[in-house]
Amino acid sequence: MEQYSFTKKGMDRLIPFRFKINYWLLQKLGLFGFAFLAFLWGVVCTLIVLEMMY
Repeated sequence: MEQYSFTKKGMDRLIPFRFKINYWLLQKLGLFGFAFLAFLWGVVCTLIVLEMMY
């Protein structure tokens, strides 16, 4: 059986940091608060993109 190994690139190192932030927010805000924050973040991003397009 062959053994494979992979090296982490720059973006791969940032992913665990993002999950740590999400976990911390989930603990502080609870599930409903975290979902509401994600919803608001999506609305803000959508409005920014729409403003840039029009």
